Amino acid sequence: KTQVDEAVAKTIIEKNLAGVVLSINNKRDYAYGDFLTQVLGYTRIDGVGQAGIEAYYDEYLTGVDGKILSEGDVIGRNIGTDITYYEEGTAGLDLHLTIDAEIQNIVENVLDRIVLEQQCKNAICVVMDPNTFEVLAMSTKCSFDLNDVPRDDVAHLNEMSKNYPVVNVVEPGSTFKLITLSAALELGLTNKDETFYCPGYRIVDGQRIKCWKTTGHGHQTLTEGVCNSCNCVFMDLAQRVSVERLYEYIEKFGFGSKTGIDCFAESSGILMKEDSVKNVDLARIGFGHAIAVTPLQLICAVCSIVNGGNLMTPHLASSISNESGVIKEFGSEVKNSTISQETANIIKEMMKAVVEHADGANAKIAGYQIGGKTGTAQKYENGVIAQGKYVSSFVGFGPFENAQFAVLVMVDEPSAGAYYGSIVAAPYAKDIFRQIFETKHIEKTEDESEELTCVMPDVTGQSVAQAISLIKKAGLYFETEGEGTFVIKQLPKAGTVLRAGSVVLIKLGEKESG
Repeated sequence: KTQVDEAVAKTIIEKNLAGVVLSINNKRDYAYGDFLTQVLGYTRIDGVGQAGIEAYYDEYLTGVDGKILSEGDVIGRNIGTDITYYEEGTAGLDLHLTIDAEIQNIVENVLDRIVLEQQCKNAICVVMDPNTFEVLAMSTKCSFDLNDVPRDDVAHLNEMSKNYPVVNVVEPGSTFKLITLSAALELGLTNKDETFYCPGYRIVDGQRIKCWKTTGHGHQTLTEGVCNSCNCVFMDLAQRVSVERLYEYIEKFGFGSKTGIDCFAESSGILMKEDSVKNVDLARIGFGHAIAVTPLQLICAVCSIVNGGNLMTPHLASSISNESGVIKEFGSEVKNSTISQETANIIKEMMKAVVEHADGANAKIAGYQIGGKTGTAQKYENGVIAQGKYVSSFVGFGPFENAQFAVLVMVDEPSAGAYYGSIVAAPYAKDIFRQIFETKHIEKTEDESEELTCVMPDVTGQSVAQAISLIKKAGLYFETEGEGTFVIKQLPKAGTVLRAGSVVLIKLGEKESG
């Protein structure tokens, strides 16, 4: 019998039963239960790591058992002498993580809200220090209590044990535009004031590829194109950069290869073979489609932009120690340079503009400046687009002048009425940033005047032009869904009080006849 209750063991000892031997063993006690589930992992009943950190660092965490040796005959029978020898066991080492428990707690609570409010399949978040690539928080929902591992269904346990930021691959959508932008700026193929024209689509290799805003963004500068997240701008940039050079930057930023984080089962992402990429594929890659990345790869790439161009190896372990002190430390290793400090500064200013004046406005925090980018990506099933299934995301950094935190929030298959990253993910990233700043006593850099509010107008049934005019007049930004000349649905409902500059959703279609 293993893992006998202590009270039962004491009773057996008192009875002094002949032929019954008891030995002391170890049992894991996870004090926080459903906390860092996929990161920590769990062990077998004998203490051998099976998943997560428990498995990756098992050789350090596992001690050496003690032994009692006694004299016996050739087949191992005790020969009755009193001569015994005791070899003392060696305790396992202590592993210290980069995880910040306060930030992890903030993330866990916010993800619980996302699952409840967005009625999604899953939600993940990663918080990193962009200067060191230390992982400060990493969470996947749904999860389970590590003190009660659900072992009755192995397939379900394996699925629940996946550390999604490290293992899962998704189309990044518009967050990947930062990589296309990096390549174009670094190569001198554009500048922040260049003007582009978006009619709502581009024709590439005879195929019509739509911008997310099918009515078009019209004339806009590169900075405005970033703020508008205009697909046409990034198709143009990708074509200028070329397949060969864009792939060079994709690989510089770490896509297509493992980050090297201290976790098992890390994915490399999925890239098309370079010599198979046609112009139409290049155009789609430019705005974050036709490529699959891990969430960890994405936030590492953004951290590289934030710190001025250094791509490092992310890590979860900080140090290993015993009773005498630290015996091994894990530092940050720079793998390569991605872009120049000058290019990084331009992109960061654009990311700040996204949060201040564009589709990232739902992440704006009173008193602080942050930078960010939203993303909305399609999902695939059996090689084809899964209708109505999306991954919504927001990736950002802050505080702007001295970035200490990078945050990525991804919401898998939201089903509460909206799926744009600006509406589904950005508000929760804002909450995470706000709580981190408050908890870590980050000083405000802007005067926190009384937050202006506005009221969502009733635009259902209005023409698109009328609706846009009313929304802008109210002091709001908007996203559109579908095609048509009238608004058939709005989110939120009319009369809802919002912070000025929030992003709302209008669904387009045609009026019913009659």
